[in-house]
Amino acid sequence: MGQDWNIVPMAREHIPALARLERECFADPWSESGLAAELANPLAVFRAAVSPSGEVMGYAGMNHVLDEGYIDNIAVGEAFRGRGVGSSLLRELIAYAREKEMSFLTLEVRASNLGAQRLYRKHGFREAGLRPGFYSRPAEDAVIMTLDL
Repeated sequence: MGQDWNIVPMAREHIPALARLERECFADPWSESGLAAELANPLAVFRAAVSPSGEVMGYAGMNHVLDEGYIDNIAVGEAFRGRGVGSSLLRELIAYAREKEMSFLTLEVRASNLGAQRLYRKHGFREAGLRPGFYSRPAEDAVIMTLDL
């Protein structure tokens, strides 16, 4: 069975749905204005997973600085988890990074978020360090994960 969504560049019309996803998925969600600001950021690479009916299923965003990629967020709506949406979004960022000849991609993930860590490992990321107390609400360490390209 094929994938029933498309990965597209983030556009202004996606912002309200992405802000809802942020609130659903994260303790410190990005606001609509924060997400919208990324549309004007020349370093931002944001993609949305959109169903054939136009529903936003998830999104991923990173910043491209010199030859480095810093993944900000990958979020998938609860109703769409377990279908491969997160993997598709991550593959899209990795493909972009390879096309632009980046040296690596890196991100922070909550130490307790084992599902996300499994996703990143599946795509070749390795644990590169720890940021003690990186997260608040609740306070938690971040695992730094990096994919060398």
